[in-house]
Amino acid sequence: MSAPLPPYEPPAGKRAAVAAGAAPVLVLLTFVLIVTGLIQVDTGFAAFAACTVWVVYEMHDFQKHIDGYNQGYVDAHLAWRSAATLQASIAHPAALPATREFVGRYLAAERVLLRDGQLP
Repeated sequence: MSAPLPPYEPPAGKRAAVAAGAAPVLVLLTFVLIVTGLIQVDTGFAAFAACTVWVVYEMHDFQKHIDGYNQGYVDAHLAWRSAATLQASIAHPAALPATREFVGRYLAAERVLLRDGQLP
């Protein structure tokens, strides 16, 4: 039986999660301030645009980091091993579930790295 692969530990999306959670609250607060007349409509639209840009930036940055991590993991641990060796590695009892899932997706895609969230 083959030795287990190193753990698959992609970067955390904490900043993207904060942006996706906080932006709607800020937009709602801005809307309330517009309705109550405490801020002008153009200021509210500027805040909405800023929240949109913030969320898009954080999501793009997270996607860039996770795609880079996945490519590095494939280059360092998967690309040079045969499919049979990879199957044996994820069948090893010490293989972590995240590693099994990632390598399983890689093998199901016929050893082609798909972007995060793509299905084979």
